[in-house]
Amino acid sequence: MKRHLLTIGAAIFCVAAAYGQNSESHMPTLGFKVGIPVTDMFSAGNTTQFGNSLPGSGFSSAVPRYEFGVSGEFHLPKHLRFEIDGLYKRGGFNSALSWPGGGLAYRPTTFNWWEVPGLFKYNISMGHFRPFIDFGASLRHISTITQTTYAAGLFNGMSMTDNSIALHNRNTFGGVAGLGITFKKGPFELTPEVRYTRWANEAFQANGLRTNLDQGDVLLGISF
Repeated sequence: MKRHLLTIGAAIFCVAAAYGQNSESHMPTLGFKVGIPVTDMFSAGNTTQFGNSLPGSGFSSAVPRYEFGVSGEFHLPKHLRFEIDGLYKRGGFNSALSWPGGGLAYRPTTFNWWEVPGLFKYNISMGHFRPFIDFGASLRHISTITQTTYAAGLFNGMSMTDNSIALHNRNTFGGVAGLGITFKKGPFELTPEVRYTRWANEAFQANGLRTNLDQGDVLLGISF
């Protein structure tokens, strides 16, 4: 599946490059993006493990603190452009569960969250400012999962490398829509944007843990 995602991403990139060469012979605009997720990756709550209810425990997670990546924008006819990004987030969740033989176990899980959105942008020229709306699709891949269980009798913890009992879909896709504005600041173009993504499938799923299919991000693009 990872190979299929890379193939689709490469195909989108090649199509966008062909459009850029055939339309206005502009070189693509390259840059990078930084941002802040405004929605949690998960909805988490109490759970039942090994037949015992654990009030006040279960799964917990937090909104990722940052995201960043690279961006390429291709000029299309009239007011249209095509943008493709590669974005990275560090995600994770914690779980508390009853351990066979008595007592509680603590299980932190971390992973890398990759997104490759491809977006068509419609620009409105207003002097030095270009408001825009964009829409398209995004690919998501989960990698480098680290899950460690700490409990009585496990002095160094018990690790599961690049996997998790809660992993449901390592790869998926979603629809994306957003709006923002582009303006010049010295030699740079700045593009603040609000973006919404609706994922088709959950990355992680367990009793008490669900991946949030609705995702919101505030991004700032800086291009040259």
